[in-house]
Amino acid sequence: MTDTARTIDDLLDKQAITEVLYRYCRGCDRAEEGAIRACFHPGSLHRHGGFDGTSADFTSMALEIIRATKMTKHLLTNVLIELAGTAAHAESHYFAYHRQVEHGNGAEFDYFTGGRYLDRFEKRADGWKIVRRVGLIDFERREPADAGSALRPSQLSRRFPEDELYRSFMFDRPTT
Repeated sequence: MTDTARTIDDLLDKQAITEVLYRYCRGCDRAEEGAIRACFHPGSLHRHGGFDGTSADFTSMALEIIRATKMTKHLLTNVLIELAGTAAHAESHYFAYHRQVEHGNGAEFDYFTGGRYLDRFEKRADGWKIVRRVGLIDFERREPADAGSALRPSQLSRRFPEDELYRSFMFDRPTT
């Protein structure tokens, strides 16, 4: 293989890995279980916050939290990927926002957190997916929600499958 061909293959692999990371964030924000689960190979391991177990169990726990929130936003940046054949390590920085509701009194609050994902990927027959994730937290902040928004419902993001993404922008993709 020529140096140019190897460089192109490496770039394609890095883009495929980056898209897995982005799909994870989309899955969290849209509460789309299938999208989140598709980011992990079976048996993958996960440690984030107080959780230490399988990615399948983390996904179940995270979806309970996400579905109890009014809205979420996950942003990913500074993605660095090191390839080693059919394995790779990725470090990415995340910022997450959650509009949550207090249990008991129903008061809304905003929860902000940021940190890094340290991921080990493997490329198998079904493509690049995570086999081990460690989520490290750099900061957390909680504050009362501002209830003064004048946005109309049609201007707001929604969850799977009602979001505009699935209604108008997805092609040849089942919505179940």
